[in-house]
This record gives sequence, structure tokens and C-alpha cells, in this order.
Amino acid sequence: MAPLETADRLTRRYLDAVIEHQPVEATAIGEHARDRDLPDLAPEAVDGWTRQVSVLLGEVRGARAGLPASPSGDDREADGDLAMLEDSLAGTLFWLEDRRRLATDPLAALATASSGIHELLRRTDLPDDEQRELVSAAASRARSIPRYIEQAAVLIESSPRPHLEVAMSRLQGFIELVGDELPRRTEELGGDVLAARDAGEVATEALGAFGAFLSELGEQEPTDWRMGPEDHAKALRFVVGTDMEVDEIAARARRLLDDVTAEMAEDAGELLAARGSEVPRDAEERTRRALEVIARDAVGRSELMDAAREAVRTTHRWAADTGIVDLPPAELLTVTEVPQFLQGVAVAFITSPPALEPESGCTYYLSPVPDSWEEERAASFLAEYNRHALLSLALHEAVPGHWVQLEHAARHPRLTRRWMWSSAFAEGWAVHIERTAVRMGFGDEVDDVDGAAYRLSQRKLELRLAANALLDVGLHAGDLDDDGAMRLLTGETFQQEAEATGKLVRAKVTSGQLCSYFVGGEEFADLEAEERRRAGADFDLARFHRRVLAHGTPTTAIVRAALAEDPDEPAWRPFGP
Repeated sequence: MAPLETADRLTRRYLDAVIEHQPVEATAIGEHARDRDLPDLAPEAVDGWTRQVSVLLGEVRGARAGLPASPSGDDREADGDLAMLEDSLAGTLFWLEDRRRLATDPLAALATASSGIHELLRRTDLPDDEQRELVSAAASRARSIPRYIEQAAVLIESSPRPHLEVAMSRLQGFIELVGDELPRRTEELGGDVLAARDAGEVATEALGAFGAFLSELGEQEPTDWRMGPEDHAKALRFVVGTDMEVDEIAARARRLLDDVTAEMAEDAGELLAARGSEVPRDAEERTRRALEVIARDAVGRSELMDAAREAVRTTHRWAADTGIVDLPPAELLTVTEVPQFLQGVAVAFITSPPALEPESGCTYYLSPVPDSWEEERAASFLAEYNRHALLSLALHEAVPGHWVQLEHAARHPRLTRRWMWSSAFAEGWAVHIERTAVRMGFGDEVDDVDGAAYRLSQRKLELRLAANALLDVGLHAGDLDDDGAMRLLTGETFQQEAEATGKLVRAKVTSGQLCSYFVGGEEFADLEAEERRRAGADFDLARFHRRVLAHGTPTTAIVRAALAEDPDEPAWRPFGP
């Protein structure tokens, strides 16, 4: 059997195992055979899933060992597919066995159940009859919640405090999802409302009991949220998709932080002078003063989503005018609020098209200001995510950042490349786009954008990249405490108190992930520099982007090997002329 066929066969065996053991993940991939089910968390079922993953991982490693040491052509492509599959399988085992996540993190089971319902309810893009089928399946899943939650509670032995607090904060949103949204969507589509309400009531009662269980769990001695150096190194490999060592990450992040801090002081002076304001001699005070000025360009609570959508329209026009990427159809992107049951970790994120339903499009989610927040906290959040920051978010999350890259990946001809992915590459692309926009004068060339304010805001986000990495490494591979973390975030990188507090919680709960922005950005910068050296005066940015986007969302190392061997335009161009 040819290596590419072997890789595809192993990927499809993994898909079969996912359908058998992880029906919620199967739904997210676009396989709907078990949309009515939640996973079985009985110990023997979890053991069976673990064994299947372990056996398959051994076969994948065996297939890679049979390839040439320096593969080329189809062998290189197959090695890339197998490497992505290996990382996915090894990462699954890492969470099941090394971290024992089902036993030590209540967020694991809660996230699976809530996303299993939400994934079925959110597909308003489909014809009514298909929506009715999905909503009916959601009711069946909701009816399975008591069994699932009871099994989850049996497995949970302890929890770190941050994970427990986030889980408890999300419960009410989940209860509203099954108790209110499920019946509402059912009635809207002409489905069986009584059955949906009954399922919602059954699920609500079970979730209330789970909340009581979590409260009791909170009275126990919490486990340590720190990963430790050994597990953190594994997380960098499996969660982020990089082999960059912790010491290199920390050194490069500190260097970037120092360089950007100096650049910000210069930009701040220019902005203050241009606005006729006093320019402090002290560099830090100068930067803080300028950031206070641009923070006044904040929107109100009720205006946030409209401002975010307008920012996306602005960046879309810029991307179309510059032609630096092939743009997917605009209707494939939806911009909306983060539902409450997903709040408390990331402020903004995007979903990717299901691997088996590539035409489904993406959703860019942005957290609203919770109604429960007092005015001071809300103002701090809105100052952080002012109009200029919303432009950077639109570039990063939507156009021409994640959305463009994910839509290209969804059209890849091989399942492995549509399904498996590296967060370092995904975030690296989005960071590369932000930096490219600054280099190309985005702030100065687009109407209704204050160039000086935008550039200063973007510099602040560059500081955030470095701070994210230093925070993640310091917390999980070092001994950074809360006070030191807040000094880094609010002191060295000028973040608002509300943003910094949320970021600290996120860093504790999502170990490894916060490194992906910085690491990905560094790897992408290295990749672009290599291609510029190779092409010399013939380097063309749009062509570079087309070549990069032709490989799915693999590790940067896989793309580097492909670009080095094949300098031609990609064989497929899903959104080209």
C-alpha cells in the first residue's frame, strides 16, 4: 500500500474509534451517526477508548518508521500526515493517562456535554428540516446528561481551584442552554416542544446536582494547577505543536518584550505630540499616558458586537484591496457573542469548519460584558478592547487571519489535513497577518482608522504575545506566583486589571495554549525569512501565502519541508480566480 494510502487508512480508523467512543467530537467533525449520544464514561468504556488510541498510536509510529529517513514527494506528504496523526493520538493519551484529566478537572466533562448540545443548536445555516433533526438530537443528548454527569462525578477525585471556579461559573449558562434555548429552538422549527422541555428539565435537575457536587468538591484540598516542567514540555508538543524548548521560548519572549517596549515609547511620544498633549520624559509614563488616550476610544456595553462586526468589514475590505490572500465567500463567516457556558477563559476565538462538512463556515466569537459586572470592571474591559484593539482582533481571528486559513484547510483534499491541526501554526498565521498589516500600513491606508492609535494598540498586543509566553512558562514550568504574574501583565505589558485577571485564570486552566501565539509567531517569522532569502528579489507575499495555505494546519516544520522541496504554486487553489 502506498504511504499516503496507509496514512489515510489509519486516519479513518481513528475516525471510526472517535465515532464509537467520542460522539460529541464526531459531531464536531461533521459525522452525525451518533448525534443523539454523549460519551460513555464508565471506567471500562474509558479504558477501551484508551486502549484503542494506544494501539493505533503504535501502528502510526510503525508506519512512520517504514518511510525513508529524508522523505520527498508523496513520502514527505505521507510523513506529514502521519506526524499530525501521531501528535493527535499522543496528545489524547497525554490527557487520559499522564494528566488523568477526567479525574482531576471537572471542566473536561462539562465542556464535552455543553459543546455537544451547542454544536447541534448553532447550525442555523442549514435548511429547516436538517435543523429540526439536529435539534431533536440535541434533546436526546440533553436527556442523556443525568447518566453522563453521574458517571463524570464518579471519576472526579479532586480539582485545581481555578478549574473548579470556571466550571461552576459556566453551569448557569449550560442550564439556560438546555432549559431555555433548546425548547425555544425546537418551537421555532416546529418540533416536539413538550419533549424538548422535558429533556431540558431532566438535564437541568442533573446539572443542579452536579453544581452541588462541585460545591462539595470545593471544600476539599485543591490539587496543584501547575503542570511542572516535564508535563509542560509535553503540552508544548501536543497542545501547541512545537519542539521549541522552554528556555528558548522565555529568552525570545523577553527579548521581544524589551524591544517592543522601547518602540512603544517612541510611538507614544509621536501620538501625544500629534494630539497636542504633554509628552512625559519618562518612557513608561509616556506609554501609559498614550494608552490612556486611545483607551478612551472604547465603545459602550451594548455597542461591542456591532463594533466588532464593523471591524471585520473594515479588515475584509483591506484584504480584498491588497490581494495578499485568496478570500473565501463572506457568507462563510458569522460574528456573534460567546455563549455564557463557554465564557470565563478566552475573550475571543473562532470555530473551524467540520472536517467532513467543509462548506459549513466559521463562527468568530467575542465575549460580551457580563450583566453582573459592575461599571468599573466593565469600563476596564471595554478600554482594553477599544476600537483599535477590535481591529487587531478582526485581523487575527477573522480576515485575513484564522478564518481565511481555516477555510483553506477545510478544502484540503485529504481528511488528515482537514481534521488534524497544530495550534502553533494556526496562531502563527494569525500573528503573521497582524504584523504584515502593520508593515503594509494598514492603519494609514484604511479610511476611518487612526494609524498612530492603531499602531500603538498593535504594539501592545505584541507585548501580550510575549507576556502570554512568559506567563505560561513561568506558571507551569517555573514558580511564578499571582503577584508576579499581575506585575508582568499590568506593569510590564500595560494590561487593564480586568483583562489581566482573566488572563491569569486562563493561563492556569489552559496550560501550554498561551505559548502558541508567541511560538507560532516566531516560527512563522523564521519561515518567512527563509523564503525571502531563498527567493531574493522574486519574493512575492501573496504567492508565499498561497503556498503556505495549501497544506492544512500542520506544524511549521511540515510546511517548511514542503516549501523547501517544492517552489511551485500549489496544485489546488480553492478560492482563487
